[in-house]
Amino acid sequence: MPIVSSVRRIGADPRLWIVLGALLLFASAGCASKTAILHEDLLEPLATPRPWIPAPEDLAAARLARTALVATPTVDGQADPDVVEALEALRVIEVSQEATQQPNLVPLAIDLRDATLDDPIADREGARALARRRNLDPRLESRLDRQIRDDPLALAGRREFEGWHRLWARTFNAVVEPIGSSAITGFILAPYQLANSLIHYLAGFSNSEPLSFTDRQALALRQEFFARHPESPIRGDVERKIRRDEPKLAKTLAKRRLRASERARGEGQTELALHHAEAALTILEALPEANASTRRAAARAKVEARAARDAAQARSLEAIGALPTPTALVFSEYALAATLLLETRITPEQLAMPVAAYREAAIDETLAAHADARLAFLGALAEHEALREARARERLDRAANGDGTDDTMVRHAQALLEDEWQNPYGAFERLRSKANREELAWRLAGEFVRRPRYPNLPAPVAYLIDAPTIAMTIVLAPLRAILSPFTGGTPDFRRAPALAGYRYLVRYPDGEEQRAVLDWLYDYERGQERWGRALRLADWMPEFDPAERAELLEKTAEERLALVDGIEQYGTRSSLLRGVAREFPDSEGGRAAGLQARSEREEASPQFIRLTRGFLLENPEVASHDGVGLNPLLLNEDPRDGELHPEGIVLRGGRVLEIRLVADGADEKAPYTSRYVELSDKRLRQLTASLEEAVQRNSLIDADYRFDADPNRDTYLERANLGLTDEPDLRAAAQSSFVYQSLRERYGAVRGRESLLPFDLVFRGSLGDFSLGAFPRWRPPRETPDAYLYR
Repeated sequence: MPIVSSVRRIGADPRLWIVLGALLLFASAGCASKTAILHEDLLEPLATPRPWIPAPEDLAAARLARTALVATPTVDGQADPDVVEALEALRVIEVSQEATQQPNLVPLAIDLRDATLDDPIADREGARALARRRNLDPRLESRLDRQIRDDPLALAGRREFEGWHRLWARTFNAVVEPIGSSAITGFILAPYQLANSLIHYLAGFSNSEPLSFTDRQALALRQEFFARHPESPIRGDVERKIRRDEPKLAKTLAKRRLRASERARGEGQTELALHHAEAALTILEALPEANASTRRAAARAKVEARAARDAAQARSLEAIGALPTPTALVFSEYALAATLLLETRITPEQLAMPVAAYREAAIDETLAAHADARLAFLGALAEHEALREARARERLDRAANGDGTDDTMVRHAQALLEDEWQNPYGAFERLRSKANREELAWRLAGEFVRRPRYPNLPAPVAYLIDAPTIAMTIVLAPLRAILSPFTGGTPDFRRAPALAGYRYLVRYPDGEEQRAVLDWLYDYERGQERWGRALRLADWMPEFDPAERAELLEKTAEERLALVDGIEQYGTRSSLLRGVAREFPDSEGGRAAGLQARSEREEASPQFIRLTRGFLLENPEVASHDGVGLNPLLLNEDPRDGELHPEGIVLRGGRVLEIRLVADGADEKAPYTSRYVELSDKRLRQLTASLEEAVQRNSLIDADYRFDADPNRDTYLERANLGLTDEPDLRAAAQSSFVYQSLRERYGAVRGRESLLPFDLVFRGSLGDFSLGAFPRWRPPRETPDAYLYR
């Protein structure tokens, strides 16, 4: 086996024997120094394969498999007679001594016979009978357990039970929690706390739906069983339960639509409100004999939504009248308009004379109001073109203060002021004030400022139920403000004004309020620890403190460099590292990025699939002669004859294997030393086959052993199995950096398990009522992975 970088080997030189004797003498004296790696053969030679002669039981098993592939169940649902005959032949045959070491041949054959049945129920019953056998292979036992659990009716019953279990947990906690909270500090407040808890318990039912998500899961499972087994003898009972739950499901979906219609109508989206109301009626039409009250509510919502839509359309089509220009102002307006059309750039000085004539023509109060709006608008345009945005907004504000019912110019001014793109600084000011109000309200009342806890109850009732909690939240606002940085922080209320500020800088990069906006945005981004954005804003500011900019530079480089740890693809990592090194060459982070980019470039390979030492020890067949064939001395935990580093071995692409060893004179925590070996096609196929088999077997035995999907990893391993790795795929997008770790490395010394008790013991204190108590909190059942589909 060629070794690219071999290690030392003991020769026949007497001086080496003297050195070895000295080392043994030091070792016997208690010296703790480590010796060098003394062996050269990192991999064991491949064993010559022995010809395999099939035994009688092998031939019988092959016959059973061949018969099962073409089997056809009988009319009464029994197994094919040929399959039964082949199974009996396998049972009565005298197995060899080697086969007795694999006692699962007959159970596997029985499982194969059951799989030929064209009836999942019968197959599941056979799995139950087979699972009662002793000493089954863990892989077969795990598969049988999954098959038994995959019973739609049993799962439906389990989901219904979980719904009742959740109700019991809510009831238990609503009673026990207030009593236990007062157990230590006295029961003076216990009646109040118990009453308050029961009120919230009852109010919580307003958030419940006619058919809970666990009952919806049960309904879907029963519908699946009903569709798959139309001739089942229990069809009638299943159909009865389906018909019981279908009206509840329709009512649940219709109520959701009605709530959405009500929200849309409140927001002025009349078309959307009408759509949701019609959708609710469509859902209820499938079951005309059920949900009469909900159908009436949907019809009423449809009528109201249609009326609101028609009224909105009528308002939009209604011609808004505008007073004609008074006769006394016609000629002066014409003169003013001519001046505006002839000048390419308007300045206040050019408008002085036409404006004076226009004001003289407005002799009474009505004409003066008409003229003032137009003059204010014209003044705003002139100030805008003179790049005096603040004065332009002031004039527009004066023009917009009039009555826009009859004056089009007032409406134009109002539209310009309210437009977030035409008036970005005004939007910035409005949103900043709104953010301050929202943050103040949140700090005082917490999440109650957004909506009550029970939105389906009338708002006064919902807020009345939460009144004690809201009052306590307001009282403890100072304490929450102090603790908020340590308990999740504060929501980002200033994101909207920040967007408006950036919009202003895009629209007016040299505007009058540029520095004020820059200062606010800089403080905002620095407070959010977005160092890159803060650095870009600092570069816009003249005479910015160089020391502060250098600090921002370092933090930005560190921020970019921290992103590399979460990127697996070499191409993306390399591009990011080179970008940091080029953009921040004078920073420590930039230099570190450059060094890391160079190091990764030197160690780059088509693949980087690593198997840790813990994984190899946990799966010895992968490291044995049936797998990669590592020298057993590398895994004997004796550093005197060389030891594999905890980093393990790395498949580098092609047929190159990197073996990472504990460095000479170092321990496991020190950096490793690498040896590169070019594997033969046969050894690589053995390694990938044993690796795939070990992972598949372990995942069947223990669900925690399953690894995440990695298409590039699987592609390389499949090509290695086929012997197609002589030409490595050098594309960066084809690289995998997957790591196979042992269970201990992935989960720690002890994996977290749920307690056998159905409740948790909770110790809790409250600063609101100065209570301290301990109580059991009943644990509701966990949601299934597909629960989100039924929300």
